[in-house]
Order: sequence, then C-alpha cells, then structure tokens
Amino acid sequence: MTKKKNLFSVIWDFLSPHKKKKSVGEQLRGYEVKFLKVRLEGLMDQQKPFLRPRYSINDMATDMQIPSYLLSSFLNNIMKINFSDFLNRYRIEYCQGIMRDRTTWSFSLKELAGKCGFNNRNTFTTAFKKFTGNTPSDYIKKLKLFTYQAKPERQ
Repeated sequence: MTKKKNLFSVIWDFLSPHKKKKSVGEQLRGYEVKFLKVRLEGLMDQQKPFLRPRYSINDMATDMQIPSYLLSSFLNNIMKINFSDFLNRYRIEYCQGIMRDRTTWSFSLKELAGKCGFNNRNTFTTAFKKFTGNTPSDYIKKLKLFTYQAKPERQ
C-alpha cells in the first residue's frame, strides 16, 4: 500500500501543474533579512553611495559583498521597492535636508540634482515630486514661506 501511495504521489506531482518556485527573497530566513537590512541601512547612512550619479545595483551589491541577484530579490520581495526607487528615496531625503539650508535656495535645479546624486534635473524633478508630492521649486517656496512666518517679529 505504501509503495502504491508513493507511486501515486510521484505521478500526481508529475502530472500536476508545476508549482511556482520561490524567489531568493522569499527563501531568506528572518535573521538573514534583519542582517541584510542592517547592512543596507549602514551602507546608505554612513557611506552615502546614493550621492554617486551612476551608482548601480551591481555597485551596491559589491559594496555589501553579496551577489546582485540576492540584493535585487531582497529589495523587490522583502523591502517591496525596486532599486531605482530605493536609491531615489534616499537621494530625495538627502536633498530635503540640504534644502533646509538657506544657502541652497539660490541653487539651480541642475545644481541641486547634481548634489543629490541625480544625472539630470528632469529625473530629479520627477523623483522629487513622486516622493514629496511637490516639485523642488514648490518645496523651496514652502520652506521660505514657513521660515519667514516662523520668525518672531523684532520690536
């Protein structure tokens, strides 16, 4: 009976539609996920590689000393974000930080884009609006308005 059941299972598995294989990201265990998150956050916060205009997923994988397919799968399946959006999110957060400094308010969009790791101002503007809901110019206008309204009047 056991042999028949095993044979039946083998035949059933063979005839059944193939199950979708799990991606690398889905196969990662909890401690591996935590380890990769910590390494990735450390890399981004300490080395700020997102400021390099042509920084690629291969460059990041090399910096983290892991295969690029693993990094890609980790970002897509665990972090639920693609590499470009992940990188651009860090760039925009950095840019928002430097925009709080009044000396940057006179920069052109091209200059701001370059300081934040973008290749051109169009990509910068598109990413900025995607992550903040504002264009860089509107964001600076709002910063100026808030800054001037927040100042106490001198008597």
